[in-house]
Amino acid sequence: MRKYLAIPVAVIALAFAAAPAGAKTDKDCSDFSSWKQAQRFYERHGGPNKDPHRLDADHDGIACESLR
Repeated sequence: MRKYLAIPVAVIALAFAAAPAGAKTDKDCSDFSSWKQAQRFYERHGGPNKDPHRLDADHDGIACESLR
């Protein structure tokens, strides 16, 4: 049984090792506990001019409107 477990563990280890050390994690609205927290993050990371996390679905400058 042990040799069958070694292969998946090795694959998982390689997947984590392949990610660059400074890789950014994509954020979603569900990652925030409040709208204010999401809006602050959105503004600090580009706001309406640049929305790399796609927190403003309708492009009106307000992030995660579902949290309001």
